[in-house]
Amino acid sequence: MALSMGLAIRNIYSDFQRFTVFSERVELGQNLATKMMDLQRLSEEFVQEGESFSANQADLVFEQARALLSRLEGDASEPVMARAGIIATHLDSFQKAFSEVKEQRNRQSWLTNESIQTRANAHGALLDEFLSRGAGSASTTMLERLRNATLQIEQLTHQYFDTLDNSLIWQIKNNVRQSQALIRQLKERRQDSTSLALLHQMDESVLAYQEVILEAIQRTRGYLFLVNVVMAAETYEILYQSDRLSEELHLEMAQIEKGVTSTIRQVFILALAGSAITLLLIIGLSYAIGRSIATPIENLAMTFRRLARGETTSVIPLQKASPELQELSRASEVFREKNEETERLLIQYREISEALEGRVRERTQELEEANQQLEKLSRIDGLTGVINRRYFEEVLAREWSTALRNGLSMTVIMLDIDYFKAFNDYYGHQAGDHCLQSVARSLQQRLRRGNDLVARYGGEEFIITLQDTNREQAMAMGESLRRGIADLDIPHEDSPLHVVTVSIGVAVREPDSDIKSTFELIKKADDALYQAKLTGKNRVVGFPQPH
Repeated sequence: MALSMGLAIRNIYSDFQRFTVFSERVELGQNLATKMMDLQRLSEEFVQEGESFSANQADLVFEQARALLSRLEGDASEPVMARAGIIATHLDSFQKAFSEVKEQRNRQSWLTNESIQTRANAHGALLDEFLSRGAGSASTTMLERLRNATLQIEQLTHQYFDTLDNSLIWQIKNNVRQSQALIRQLKERRQDSTSLALLHQMDESVLAYQEVILEAIQRTRGYLFLVNVVMAAETYEILYQSDRLSEELHLEMAQIEKGVTSTIRQVFILALAGSAITLLLIIGLSYAIGRSIATPIENLAMTFRRLARGETTSVIPLQKASPELQELSRASEVFREKNEETERLLIQYREISEALEGRVRERTQELEEANQQLEKLSRIDGLTGVINRRYFEEVLAREWSTALRNGLSMTVIMLDIDYFKAFNDYYGHQAGDHCLQSVARSLQQRLRRGNDLVARYGGEEFIITLQDTNREQAMAMGESLRRGIADLDIPHEDSPLHVVTVSIGVAVREPDSDIKSTFELIKKADDALYQAKLTGKNRVVGFPQPH
């Protein structure tokens, strides 16, 4: 019986160790999910800023994530190993995509910062050389038109990389075709060999100019697709697998807890059964020899009764008893020792049970707090403290359904910080981060209702949704937001107003509107924002336009 109890205690201790291991694996899974959030944030920072620091930080986080996976797989069960293998596969895909993003981003940066400007300068030099050779008034007019077309190409190129508006690509190509047509007309007017050679070089230079612009555009589309589609999908899948892994570990921990409880119950039952068997043996022995031995047996019976009550002292001196009673007395001593051992084991069982229950409660509370923190991190933008784009789109879908069901209007406001790239170049990215945080706080302070929502939509772009707000109220809110940010008086020497300002686009979907989805509503707000940028910045433009 004592051996059975000892084995039960060893099983309890083994289960307790397994419980601790599973708790550590849950923590490793949560740390891995946090690392993936860091990787997605660092990749977005690298795309926005193009600095090697973010890329180097991402490589370091990759190594940390792989170390966590290696620890997670060590001596793990088959389900955990399978989940870890899936996570490792998606992590490899994420890292390959990020390597491609770095290559595409570096190539695009070189094209936009050096190659495009070099091609533009070369083409301008050819125009100046041709003009210096003298021309008639008609040729001079065409050269000026050609120069204007070149300047328009340069301006449209800068606008594209600022706004990523695909309609500008068609305008760039159209200006290139106009330039080629003007060069052909000049060739028809100037037939001397020197002029024709220059015109031929001008034709080739404008084509080369277009080629590097289109390559830079293609590189930009490539790395944006990788970040926003491929890498975002891999991050979501890893987070999903981490959640599933945590659930499986919780289930196994619950089974361990159930097993420990069952083992403790068996120990108690075994102890009670041992006491019952001992009592039956005492009663049977007393009955068998009760008639032949009177007084000694009474003493022996009293001894066993006391032993049955849990006492640990014997009342029969061995030197005064018969040989038979001496054997019985020695047997009572064994029972006394067993009672002492049983009492010690029961105390030990209670201590182990209380410690295990306390550890389970502590681990459960830690897991709940970690899950709440992880859920919060997945919804909040780490820099500005407002919600991120992914969670905003989830909330917007619910608000859209509410507006349709109740016949309410819905407003989307998009705003973009004016000349923010110049701000970063002049003041540095740390000042740029502080600027984004100040703008986010100003937006949150001016939202009046609990269901009004602000989110960071892009690098320096924010988006706001308002429920049950007509056009006049939405425009007034947009103007209030614009003034609030201007009133922050954040210095900006590269801005015409010398302070940080924003351009705002407002789109309102009335109950009788033909806007059929949140995508269309956001697109209208984005178009209005583009008009605000195009017409001078630091203003509010609404959709629909007033009649």
